[in-house]
Amino acid sequence: MMRHALLFLFVGLSGVSAHGQAPAGFSGTWRLDADESDYRDLQQPEQRTDRIVDRGDRVTDVITAMARGRTQHVTLDLPADGRVVRLPERTVLGTGTLRTVALRRDGAALVVTQEVRNGDTVRVIVTRWALSADRTRLAMRVGSDDDGPDLGTLVFDRAMPGTR
Repeated sequence: MMRHALLFLFVGLSGVSAHGQAPAGFSGTWRLDADESDYRDLQQPEQRTDRIVDRGDRVTDVITAMARGRTQHVTLDLPADGRVVRLPERTVLGTGTLRTVALRRDGAALVVTQEVRNGDTVRVIVTRWALSADRTRLAMRVGSDDDGPDLGTLVFDRAMPGTR
């Protein structure tokens, strides 16, 4: 059950500037590519879009996901220095409740650490975001804090301006 919640817990997006170049950082809109993602035991949503604004010292991610016929909206506004942010009670994404989130930079990557409750179980999930060299794809490698095997990889495509 916990792994089912993991799919929705991770964020990322990018956009294209007016000159057709990718902006710095992870800013923009990303859409989940279900065919390229490796869900393993993660719950696959019917669709997911992440909209991120990367301001260097802060990252805001607006997640819209549809799973089991239900639309979910979560907004995360996080400092990029690894400080832990406690979320409001009942911040639900997927089948889990997000309790805390921290985001930090690791070179060109972002590392998002989340404490998630699913029923009576609480786990720490670590997701590493990385952009492709051409900045058109975002991969989110999902793992746990105990250095165990990866739980899955979510792949997002950059949404071009004017597309839905």
